[in-house]
Parts: sequence; C-alpha cells; structure tokens
Amino acid sequence: MGSSKLLLPWGDGTIIDKLLTAWTGSNVAETIVVIRGDDHELTAACKNFRVRVVHPDRDPRDMKESVQCGLQEIASIFAPADGDRCFVAPADLPTLSSAIIDRLIATESDQNSIVVPRFGDRIGHPALIPWPLTDEVFALGEHEGIDQIIKRHPIIGVPFPAAQRIKDVDTPQEYQQLRPGNS
Repeated sequence: MGSSKLLLPWGDGTIIDKLLTAWTGSNVAETIVVIRGDDHELTAACKNFRVRVVHPDRDPRDMKESVQCGLQEIASIFAPADGDRCFVAPADLPTLSSAIIDRLIATESDQNSIVVPRFGDRIGHPALIPWPLTDEVFALGEHEGIDQIIKRHPIIGVPFPAAQRIKDVDTPQEYQQLRPGNS
C-alpha cells in the first residue's frame, strides 16, 4: 500500500479509528489489538481507544500468528470458561459496524458452532468462535489459515443484506473503491 494501511485516511479519521470505534462501541467485553513492536504510530493511534494492545516478543509473520498472540493474551489475563466466545477478525475492516458485532453476540450458539455474518450468499468477517475451539488455532498447519477452523465446524450464519458485506482493504484499488465519498 506504500504506507501503513491502518493509518490511511477514512472519513474523519483513519481505518484503525473506524474499526476500533466499531469494536469499542459494541457489546464486546474487551478488544485486543496485536501490533508489531516497531509500529509506534499504530500503537499511538490505538491509545485513543479503550483497547488492550499486545506487542509480542517476536513480530507475527501472518494473521494466524497474530491471532495466536491475541488468544494467549486472553487466556493469561481473563482465563475464559468453556461457555465464552471470542471474535477473530483482521484489522483492515473499515466497514465493520457495532450493530453487526452486536447482532452476532446476540445470536445463540453451542460449543461447536461458529457465528458469522452472512451477506447474501457469502459468509464474512468477523467470526465469533466458542472458546474451546480456539485451541485449534495453535494446531493449524504451516500453510493453513484461520478459515480452516471455520470450514471444520458448523456455522450459524446471521443474515445481512449482501450490500452490507464487510470488505477488507488489501490493495490500493480496494482502498480507493471503498473509501467514503468514492463510491
């Protein structure tokens, strides 16, 4: 992207501002953000929100390692019970809203089912995973992503209009297309 995509302008702030506004404005109990140790600007931006920032001893190579770091933090600080659930989501989701998060939280599920938003015929982010299933993140193969856990378990798809699909920002073209005022 040429710069830190999470610090790119989005509306009145940045992509990370928009995302953390959604998480901290929702009914989640705690928001964990895993950040590389040398990313001082992103760390400073996160301090504007009620979030727990985690700087792993070794910078994560990919999203899977970031999620593992976040899960280790949750386990050590909060000691979740089997009935607890945990969201997993990338940080580049500026179209995520508190309303979507809260609808997922309000959805009843069992200890084997993962709750995800369903936008038309497509599932999307974020995934609400029962705490006992999070152990599987540590057992994933080298080339397996978090999506493999979702594929291995029953899902409960909470319906949303297809037009509300939460899109991540991976390329400059996606950023320009999704950025408010550029539609």
